[in-house]
Amino acid sequence: MLCPANGKEGLSVPLKTVKNFLTGKALARLDPQSPHHLCQDPACPVVYYGREGAYTLEEVRFPVYDKGASWVCYCFDWTLEAIREALAKGEDPVAQVEAGVRAKRCACEWRNPRGRCCLPTLKAEVARLVGP
Repeated sequence: MLCPANGKEGLSVPLKTVKNFLTGKALARLDPQSPHHLCQDPACPVVYYGREGAYTLEEVRFPVYDKGASWVCYCFDWTLEAIREALAKGEDPVAQVEAGVRAKRCACEWRNPRGRCCLPTLKAEVARLVGP
C-alpha cells in the first residue's frame, strides 16, 4: 500500500502496534479491518496509514525513529545518544539487547513503531557510529 502523501510503499505494521501508538482521537477513526503501514520517509508528515486515511506525528503518542526521533530500541531504551555513550565506555548495546531478547523481555510488536524487532536497526546504527 502506498503512502497517500508521498506515494512510496510503506512498511506493513501489525494492528496492535498502530493501536498502541495512536492517540485516542486518532484511534477513534481506526479501521481494524484495514492493513496498516508505516511511512519510513523522514520528510513525510504521515506516520501510519490504512484504507481509512493517514495519521501524522501529531496523532502518535511516542517519538518515531523513522521520523527523526533518536529512539532506536524502544524495549530497552536505546537512543542514539545512549548508544554513543555506551560505545565510548566500551560497552556493546547490541549484546545487551540480544541478551534481553533471548530472555524474552522484549515487546517489539507493541513498543517499536515498526512492530518488529529493532536489532537490525540497532546493529546498523552501531556500525554507522563505529565507522569503517
